[in-house]
Amino acid sequence: MHAFSYALKTMARDKSVAFWSVAFPLVLTTLFYFAFGSLDDSYRAEPVGIVVVDDSFYRAAPGLAATITSAAEGDQPWLEPVHVGSAAEAERLVAGGGYYGYVAAEPAGGASYHRDWRSYNEMDPGHETVAAVLDAYLKNASLFAELGAGALEPAVAAALAETPTFSEPVRLTANPPSDSVRYFYAALGFAALMMCNFAMQGVHRLKANQSALAARRSLGARGGLSFAAPTLGAAWLLSFGTLMLGYLYMRFPLRVDFGGQDLAIIATLLAAALTGTAVGGAIGSLPLPIGALSGISATMACVLSLFAGLYGPGSQALGDAVTRAAPWAGWINPARETYDALFSLYCYGTFNRAAAALVHLAAVALVLFAVTALTLRRTRYEHL
Repeated sequence: MHAFSYALKTMARDKSVAFWSVAFPLVLTTLFYFAFGSLDDSYRAEPVGIVVVDDSFYRAAPGLAATITSAAEGDQPWLEPVHVGSAAEAERLVAGGGYYGYVAAEPAGGASYHRDWRSYNEMDPGHETVAAVLDAYLKNASLFAELGAGALEPAVAAALAETPTFSEPVRLTANPPSDSVRYFYAALGFAALMMCNFAMQGVHRLKANQSALAARRSLGARGGLSFAAPTLGAAWLLSFGTLMLGYLYMRFPLRVDFGGQDLAIIATLLAAALTGTAVGGAIGSLPLPIGALSGISATMACVLSLFAGLYGPGSQALGDAVTRAAPWAGWINPARETYDALFSLYCYGTFNRAAAALVHLAAVALVLFAVTALTLRRTRYEHL
């Protein structure tokens, strides 16, 4: 317990490790929020602003007012109408900008759409939206006129006015598809690898040539693994704590959607922190200077995060292609498996795919812990 407490305090007080393992991922996440936080909103269609001439012809046109009102309501309205009393006033508003044109009912029946080509060119999809709404109205109005709508039973007329639906929308994912969440999940995978700095620094300090304390320990009755175990345990605790800090930062201040799978997310972060600790222990046991070990850990985290989609659409496409072609390449990549576990929880709402990712993370951790144990086993005095 004393060795665990000593290792925990020593790691927590290391300013350079605290920056690269804690502050840097949080700064990166904040940058992602400002860069990609509104990415999903850019794919949402905005209602088209139009001016409606609300005169006697408009009110007398059967169903025209109801059609415009229906198109302006709902969760995703098509139109954003502004009503005026005359065509001259509508033309002044359109000339001032901000409107695609104006809609007016014709004295002889029907309705017309007067486009504004000055502010919005003919290729702008907003014009097609208004035209589609009016075309649907004119089609129904023409049908009513041919059938003699005045002589129809009210129930029949109402049925003709309705638009039948023959299918129901089905969402394939448990939560709405989102492109922005992929960057934040990849950032957590990157952070899990950056957490290896705790274990790397802790294991490196156990080497006999690093301090007088390490030299005395290596000559004592206890083996190196008796000190490595509490050191790795302290590194795991710190890694998990910092990952939880990052998760809570995304979850509440930044409002990143994790699909409501909080307990499964915590289990994933535990496994990711364990694997990051194992990676750091294996790197720290190498017989290299601390500067070289830091370079190896940083390079490894950046390269492996490339296949987790951290660097944009190209990185995401590359990671997906590699995973499809060689699934084992994803299994041995902690950043990719952390990302896959989080993204599968968001998309599927079940723990099946995430459980497979956790198994892969645990397997990688066990192999790397074995490598660390073999490297730190007791050596003869002349080899210290």
